[in-house]
Amino acid sequence: MSILNLDAYVVGQVDYSARCRKITLAVPLREPVRAGQFCHLRCADGTDPLLRRPLSFWDVRTFDDAWANVDLLYTVVGRGTAALAGKGPLDTVGFLGPLGTGFTPSDAGTCLFVAGGVGIVPFYLFAKQLLAGGRKPRIELLFGGRTEEMLYGIDDFAGIGVETHAATEDGSRGTKGLVTDLLERRLRKLDRKGTMLYTCGPDRMIDAVVRIARREKLPCEVSMERRMGCALGACGACVAKVSDGDDWRYSRICIEGPTYDAARLVLE
Repeated sequence: MSILNLDAYVVGQVDYSARCRKITLAVPLREPVRAGQFCHLRCADGTDPLLRRPLSFWDVRTFDDAWANVDLLYTVVGRGTAALAGKGPLDTVGFLGPLGTGFTPSDAGTCLFVAGGVGIVPFYLFAKQLLAGGRKPRIELLFGGRTEEMLYGIDDFAGIGVETHAATEDGSRGTKGLVTDLLERRLRKLDRKGTMLYTCGPDRMIDAVVRIARREKLPCEVSMERRMGCALGACGACVAKVSDGDDWRYSRICIEGPTYDAARLVLE
């Protein structure tokens, strides 16, 4: 796939919550984006902050043969994302992408998406791509957050035919507790032979989901979240432990990931 390195135009931004925003960029994409891939954005003019920010694709909508509107969800947590939040229509941001590997479509009858926090982002595009295919699986989203406000974009999924289940630690929406507890309950009600898990979110949540998948002998793909330096595999700042024969090695998430077969991950 061709990797673009250019200035993308900002089409606009909308607030999803007090901390979460969706920015839309106009990008001359030459090839389709796979859900689970990401781009590396230069959020501010100049060199402060120096490093780009990796953001997964929320949605991609082609509007002619050469251009697409790219939607990215992000939370404002520091100088880089604060600078990005200040961008308006016709401003530009440095765009490098698409990068990394995407999710693998499954033949399973039921696909369970297990997300925490901003780990929700790659699943909207993935759901659209799965449902646009010839074989339309049943898709359930299990989404966890500390509060209802942190269930970013959850209501968008119902509009594309995805069944949603929420878990919040304070009980403000859905089940009170952790999304992994919700996953355990859902698995007791499903045909596990026809179920595929996909997960993205904080490391502790991913660790728990992978352990559940292994215990239940369910196929599972994981999308890893990491801060990145170059996003091209040169700096070695973003790594995950993966099995390598009878041993293990560090895998560079930016080029070999961020999506992995859960069976390959070495858990601590």
